[in-house]
Amino acid sequence: MSAIQPLTLNSIGIYGLNKQSSPSTLDPRWLIEANNIMLDDEGRLTSRRGIKQISDLIGPSTSNDYIIKSLGEFRSTTGSSTIFAGSKDKIYKLNKANSPFTLDAQTFTGTPQTITDGNWEFCNFNNKFYGVQSGHKPIYFDGTDWMDLEDASGYSGPSSVADFKPSCCLGAFGRLWTGNIGESRDVVYYSDTLQGHSFVTDISGTSIAGFVDLRTVWDGDQIVAISSFMGKLVVFGKQNIAIYNDPVDPSAETFQLDEVIRGIGCAARDSVQALGDDIVYLSNSGVRSLQRTMLKDKMPLTDLSINIKDEMVGHITNSDMNQVKGQYCLCGGYYALSFPDRNITYVFDFKGGVGDAPKVSNWNFDSKKTPKSFLSTSEGVMYIGLGASEYEGRIAVYDGYFDVEKQDVFGNNEGEYNTQENCEAAGNIWASNGGEKCWKTVNNTYQADFSTVWLDFGDPSRAKLLKRFLAVISGGQDMSVTMNWYRDYEVNAESVGFTIPGPLWSHTWGAPSSKWGEATYAGTAKPVEYKSSLSRSAKVLRMEMRGTINGYKASLQNMIIWAKKGKIR
Repeated sequence: MSAIQPLTLNSIGIYGLNKQSSPSTLDPRWLIEANNIMLDDEGRLTSRRGIKQISDLIGPSTSNDYIIKSLGEFRSTTGSSTIFAGSKDKIYKLNKANSPFTLDAQTFTGTPQTITDGNWEFCNFNNKFYGVQSGHKPIYFDGTDWMDLEDASGYSGPSSVADFKPSCCLGAFGRLWTGNIGESRDVVYYSDTLQGHSFVTDISGTSIAGFVDLRTVWDGDQIVAISSFMGKLVVFGKQNIAIYNDPVDPSAETFQLDEVIRGIGCAARDSVQALGDDIVYLSNSGVRSLQRTMLKDKMPLTDLSINIKDEMVGHITNSDMNQVKGQYCLCGGYYALSFPDRNITYVFDFKGGVGDAPKVSNWNFDSKKTPKSFLSTSEGVMYIGLGASEYEGRIAVYDGYFDVEKQDVFGNNEGEYNTQENCEAAGNIWASNGGEKCWKTVNNTYQADFSTVWLDFGDPSRAKLLKRFLAVISGGQDMSVTMNWYRDYEVNAESVGFTIPGPLWSHTWGAPSSKWGEATYAGTAKPVEYKSSLSRSAKVLRMEMRGTINGYKASLQNMIIWAKKGKIR
């Protein structure tokens, strides 16, 4: 008689999501579903953090078009930082002096244009802040006032352009670089040295600003985004990528075309993100890496979404590329890519190290909390712009383990919260800026789940008599968990549920009369084992775990399945 044998899955999911290969042939370290799942610093499966609303809403509660489409951080040489957002027809400043934070509409000086959309690309350059988007004149913040760039003192636009309306920008190499301008969609215009408002191409015979014409480089393509990489200027087109050497002085002979990568371009401007010594972006065939190694002069392309390629291409084909947003988060070492109109966000975790393929998972949200824009600051804070028909123009941060929203309950319960005293007595926040409001914090739970590949215990032809499983989970207090298992490719599952205990009580030590008085020590959450019996037999087995995140991080330490080998069948 064969002995009961354990299948230990202590590396479960460490390769991330794989929907491209057959789940019956994959290594157990892959997952076929990974929703709201991340890898923690120890490489264990863990739940994502929450989306925590921090700002008041924009506009009336019945509006449905105050979407935060863009976020930017103005950084001055004094070290100050200001968060700006683009929504509908205005620029908003995140005012942290109010509670909750407010989004204050900015007034433009001069003779401002009529803004019709909020899909800006912001860039810092020489202690100034610039914004560009398709169909609009560039805008400019000098640290005190917002204005159209053409209203800046000493402004001079490119002499060859009748209507200077670029859709992408870059502040680097001592200049402001812009591209995709009306009739000149394949020309990059660069400013005078340290003068982001001066694009005049010639004064007294001396070239101080100018342009890079790519019409002879990639016939018929148009510029999507501009970036810098290892001292090189990278210009992304829809179908090609052009790379230039030594862009510090574009008039010098050393400023030359280094390489043209043909047939693979950039599908979405806001997907381009610098990642250490690499650039990550969305092409028409998936998420790609533009990386230069020390051993090669050229830049090999790497497909980072190869394991979800068909699914990714489907989103690219059916999504509005102008809405797609990507961000490399300094807080966690991952690249988040959101398709807002399809309510899906992919996360590419790069914590595995240089050269390793990222681990892919999904973030799922209530539709009103789908990220519409991202911003990762130098302090490691991930800001997320929101907006939907029932959730107008708010900013959230990636923090905690609730999806937190703030509701104005002023006037509810027959006026119970209509005074500051009553509002605060109920544990809410009273705000009088912009009208009297009583803000109630609502902590929403969310579900994290994963599904393994088909497990054959190393012997797919032999039946296994299933005995029991054990899961070791750290954290996740008050979390309800459902474990499902599927046998021999069946679609109906058997399941068992359990609840992780709540947080341990804190303990007080020391008498009030002692030298140091009383001290309170909080309890800790140690890893806990959860066991359950299994029944019947199976040649292959697939496990699925679902947990409701309720304010605490949960990490799966390992999982063990015990079975006894049966007959070959």
